[in-house]
Formats: sequence, C-alpha cells, structure tokens
Amino acid sequence: MRPLPSKPLSPERILVIRLSALGDVIQVLPAIEALSRLFPTSRIDAVTESLSYPILEGHPRIDHLHRFPRGEIRKEWRTAESRGQARERMEELKYQLQRTHYDLVIDWQSNLRSAWIRMQTHHRHVLQLHPADGGELPFWWPGWRPRNPAGRVHRIERAMHLVRELGYRGPTPQGEIAALSPPFSEGGSRAPILIHPFVSAFGRFKEWPLGHWKELAGQLAQKKETVWISGTPAERAEVEEWVHDSSPQIEMAPETRDTADLAKLVRRCQAVVAADTGIVHLSAMLGIPTVGLYGPKDPTVHGPLGPRAVALRSGVPCSPCPLRDCEHSLCMSSLGVEKVLSGLDTLLDPPSKA
Repeated sequence: MRPLPSKPLSPERILVIRLSALGDVIQVLPAIEALSRLFPTSRIDAVTESLSYPILEGHPRIDHLHRFPRGEIRKEWRTAESRGQARERMEELKYQLQRTHYDLVIDWQSNLRSAWIRMQTHHRHVLQLHPADGGELPFWWPGWRPRNPAGRVHRIERAMHLVRELGYRGPTPQGEIAALSPPFSEGGSRAPILIHPFVSAFGRFKEWPLGHWKELAGQLAQKKETVWISGTPAERAEVEEWVHDSSPQIEMAPETRDTADLAKLVRRCQAVVAADTGIVHLSAMLGIPTVGLYGPKDPTVHGPLGPRAVALRSGVPCSPCPLRDCEHSLCMSSLGVEKVLSGLDTLLDPPSKA
C-alpha cells in the first residue's frame, strides 16, 4: 500500500465495497453520497452481502449493485451435495464483477474477503483503509491508502476520510436510503414506539437485560403508548411469550422479510430504542428519534448520529472497553430504565427555548 498520487483522479467507473453487518453498511452511505457529489458524472457500482442487499437496492447513488452471497456459500460449502452450488455462486459473482473495467475501487472493508472481491475485478486504482484505522490488510498489500489515518473518529467519518482523500471538501452528508413509504399517519393516533431488545450472537455482551426491556415496555404502556417489540424470526417465539403475558398496549412488531422491510417498519414508528446494533443507525439516518444503549463500545465512534439520536451509557469506569466478551456486562446492566425513559422523553418532547 502507498499514499495516493498527488495528481487528482477523475474516474468514470467506480466500484465500492462494504460487506459485513447492517450497521456497517449504513455508516458508509454518507460517504457514497459525498463520492457521488465529488464525481457527479461517474458510474458508481457497489458490492455488499445478502443481508444488506435489499436496503441498497434502488439506492439513488448506486448504478448497479452486486450481491456477495457469503452466507449462502458458507452454508452450501459444508456438504458435498451442495458444494457445487457454492462454486456456481462464486463463479457467477466473478463473471458479473469482470464485465466492467473500473477506474477506481474503494474498499471500505479492507480485509481478506474484500481483497478476494478486488482480485476478481479489472481495475486501475484501489483505495483502502489505512491499517491504523482498522484495515486488516498489511502495508505491503497492493493498493493505495490515505496519507494519514483518520484517527479515533466516528465510523461515518472514517468512511468519509477516504472520500476526502480523493478531494471532497464539503460537509458530511446525512446519507440516503432508497425510496420508502410515507411515515405513519392514521388520524389522530400516535405512532408506536419500537423497541428492539436483541443483538447478534457475536455481540451478546452488548445486550441490555431482558428484565430492563420488560420494565421499559411496561412503563411506556402505562403512558398509553403503543409499544412494538421486534426481533428476527428466530427471536419471535420469545417475543410472543413476552407479549402474551403483557399489557394490550405491548404488541409484536409486524414481521419483516429483509432489511428493506425493516426500514419501512422503522419509518412507521414514533421512536426506536435498541442496544448497539444496526437498527439504531438505520433509524437515526431515517430521522426517527433514536435511543441507543451503549456499554462496551464507545458511542463517539459507534453510536447513532443525527439531530434526533442519542446514545446513553451507565458511566461505569470500565466502559468503554476493548473486550470481545465479558462475564458480567456491568456496563449494560447498570444502565437504568429511568435514564432511558428520560432520554426518550427528551427526544419526543424537547424542552422549549426560552
């Protein structure tokens, strides 16, 4: 890797790569918008995994979207009977990537998975994360990098750092999501408050205790708010049991098929409360009042950004921390329900200016 040349680039065809989880993909959308403003006549294609594919499909800044079916390939590779299907998927992706010669590839993933994708493309330049900013590829890996690391900044600004290296000088855009249905409107009734009490299996130590979630939902129901509880298909059985034993004001959220459906669901809500997971970044970008609950991760780097978003912490001395797991998760369990209610009230009923 080496710094970009001093001569400005003028790419006609650009490929951007951002794989991984929903929140990671959401947080590069402002940078994609900035890239489109910097090169307004360029064609911008993108590669993402199956989970995030629906939410990027039809995005106004993306001309063509490639699906990287990593989950499907990994599942099919486990048995000899389905391994041929996995090979076919890989060959189809390679064929699609090789149909266009790209002047510039921007690799916001910068790990071995994205490096494999880059190897399948015909390209002139590659720009990737600086190793000090979390890029996993070593210094000697082929490609360009920023002259200096972005440093300890929010993940949105880390993505923007690559676009600024290319010459963008404007403010960070809000970010866009493909066209959605209008926000909730049903006479004089209030939209529901969505609470999402689950995190990925990889991030269990970021969970807020279930008892806290139930207390939060109960107090909101006492205020005559409709509360929707969301979860994946695997989590809905637990939600059903919870809803069955709760106030009629507490309901199971409508089922969603994919991340595009999830965006439409969030759009229908008055507010969203969730732990450190992708839905807080989605709702914040949509302009929905968002309360994110944080403990192990630093919200100045990983929290939701937006004028109607707030990240709450308990303030225990060990938070944030660099651990990938924790036996007690005190930082989450000590975050009280009253603090969350207060943060939500502030967003929904901001104090009037004197």
